[in-house]
Order: sequence, then structure tokens, then C-alpha cells
Amino acid sequence: MPDHMLTNKPPARKIIFTLKTMDKKLSAQINYICKVAAIFLLIAVINGRQVCLAGQHRTSSAELSPANANLNELEQLIGNARDIYEKTEANHWKHLDKKMNSIVKIEQLLPSVTPEKDMSYYKNLMGVTSELERAIASQDRIVAMKSANKVMILGASLAEAHSSPVPINVAVIAYCGRKLEILSETENVLDLSDTVAKLHLSWQQLIPLVTAYGGLKEVKRFAEIMKRLESAKTPDEYGRLASSVVEEINIIEKIFKK
Repeated sequence: MPDHMLTNKPPARKIIFTLKTMDKKLSAQINYICKVAAIFLLIAVINGRQVCLAGQHRTSSAELSPANANLNELEQLIGNARDIYEKTEANHWKHLDKKMNSIVKIEQLLPSVTPEKDMSYYKNLMGVTSELERAIASQDRIVAMKSANKVMILGASLAEAHSSPVPINVAVIAYCGRKLEILSETENVLDLSDTVAKLHLSWQQLIPLVTAYGGLKEVKRFAEIMKRLESAKTPDEYGRLASSVVEEINIIEKIFKK
């Protein structure tokens, strides 16, 4: 009697056949798993690409989204107010009505897009805009400059609610710089020194952000202006340095818009 019958062991050929069958089944299972994995991987890649494409689409159409559209309008409002300030400062009154009309139109769009917590800025803006209209109509230079300056800071405060890339302290410093220009004409030295103190505080808060954005040269230049401004004595000195503050902060603003 064959040994394999005595030991109840299957013949070698049967073992080989069984192993081959198992190998085929295992191979088939592995292939199936690989195919399934490949399918899932492909789906993941496609989905990932769709997400990326969707993200690209959102980025490319960001300018059309309500939030960014509102921010663009606010920046336009600020820009128009800046133009009015500069022109009235130079006693140029022609074509200011177009700038003013643009500000009013943008202002009318703001109530529906302004968060409740920022409505006080909007209400103040309405009052200041009316003051600016009257000052332009009467060609009151100082009041027009003051009002245009207020429109800019209020517009920047509203822009902050729409995720403006520019820190609010940039607008505060610009506001203080222009206020110094105005005060230097009225020769109110006490108000001048108080405004410098506020400007200094805002600048100290802004330094780390400007530095983080690579503006070391700008920080050094502005620090020198501040040093001279804090030792100023006469309205003329304040006025000259105030203009430097406005010019330099406009340069710093561009750092955050790159």
C-alpha cells in the first residue's frame, strides 16, 4: 500500500495543484484589490483635481464674489476721498462732483452688506459724506479736507470687516498724518502733540506686521520720520513732517497689497 494512503496525506501532485489553484485565487484577489485600490486612487485624484479646479475657479472669480466686490467698492470710496483731499488741499475744485457722486453711490450700497457691529461706522460715514458735499459746494477748503480725511478712515474701518489685506493701523496713521497737515495750518500746537502721540501708538503696533512683510527699509525710514516728528516744535515743522508721514505710509500700504 502506498505510503500516502497509510499516512492519509494527499499526493504531491494534488498538493502542487492545490497550491497552484490557491495561488491563482490569491493572485486574482490581489489583482482585484489592486484594481479597486487603483479605482479609488483615481477617484481621489480626480476629486482632488476637481477641488483644485474649484479652488482655482473661486480664486479667479473672487473679484466677482460679494465680499470682494464690496471690498473693491470701499477701496474705490477711499480712493475718491483721497483724491478730493489732495485736490482741495491744493485748492483745485474742478470735477470734484464726479468723485463725490461716486462716493454717494457706493455709500448707498453699504447698508445691505455691512455687519450689524459695524453699522455705527456707516452711520458716521453718512453724516461725514453730507458734510463733505456741503464743503465742496461752498469751497470750504479746511472743512473739505477734514471731511475727506474722515471718509477715508471710516471707509477703512468698514473695509476691515470685509477682510481687507491692509491693517487698520495703516489707515489710522494716514488719518493722523493728514490731520497733522490740517492742524499745522490752524497752528493748534496742543492738538498737534496729541495727534503725534496717537500716531506713535499706531506705528508701534504696526511695526511687527511691516517687518513680517519684509519692510525693514520702510520701518527704518518711518522710524526716522517719527523721531523728528516727536521733537517738532512749530506748526511748520509738524506740517512738513506730516507730509512725509502721509507719503511714507502710502508706500507701506502697498507692501500689504503685493
